[in-house]
Amino acid sequence: MTIRRNAISTPGSPATRERVHRLRMAGYDFACRVRAASQPSTRRPIALLGGATMDMHDWDLLEAHLPDDVTVITFDPPGFGSASELDDETIAGYEIQAAAVNLALEHLEVRQVDLLGYCYGAGLACLLLEHHVDRVARVVLTNASEKLTQETRKMLAQAVDMAGQGQILEVSLLACDHTLAPHNRETLREALAPAYQEAFRLPHTTVNFRRALNAHDAVMKCGRGSEVPLLLICGEHDTFTPARSGMGLAAGRRGARTVVLDSGHTPMVEASAAFAAQVMNHFTSP
Repeated sequence: MTIRRNAISTPGSPATRERVHRLRMAGYDFACRVRAASQPSTRRPIALLGGATMDMHDWDLLEAHLPDDVTVITFDPPGFGSASELDDETIAGYEIQAAAVNLALEHLEVRQVDLLGYCYGAGLACLLLEHHVDRVARVVLTNASEKLTQETRKMLAQAVDMAGQGQILEVSLLACDHTLAPHNRETLREALAPAYQEAFRLPHTTVNFRRALNAHDAVMKCGRGSEVPLLLICGEHDTFTPARSGMGLAAGRRGARTVVLDSGHTPMVEASAAFAAQVMNHFTSP
């Protein structure tokens, strides 16, 4: 979850270099957003897969720290943002979303990307490593768990119940309290709570939470045999996906690296410059 922008960009606008592509697959409408490179470049595009409360416009703070001459692609697969609702709460729901991401890359004629999967999006990244590994040159998994902890399962179930009862403000504050590091929590909560409220008003969010409760642990096993260079980023103060539950994702993977940042669950907000630096260092490593 990031702080959402207020303005809507014009597709193809020279000022933003952004274009939104509307696509359809198996009866589902979905979309991808492309921020084109500022000039011709040999850099691989960066594809960003976000958390359960995010949409394709929620990457402003990270994008501000990414090089201007790299193309950035973000997604609203089924069950996110502007896309069709996705009622399947099993691993098949994840697979539909990952297939939509792959189809979007085919539509854009992008052969290979550097891939970042954040939280829920890490599961989609693992599925791409499992089924479309040739699409991925390098991968970052961030604020993700090999298995959901009991504390996380309890919080997800509580959030689903509260949202279902219309307790939107309360569940938004709950999300902030479980994701932000202690330092600057009050200031960040004021900025993030409205964004969380907007997300929890959408049916997508609670369905994604229920799908995670049902299938997260299974989907995170996917792609383990891949030799794509992996960077795992954890937050030292992340109680939602604690570092100890994430480090297993890098264990046994040749060449995998782990970095622990001084942040909670939202490093794009809490430590955006340091986070982006780690991401780009990995993506540009020889």
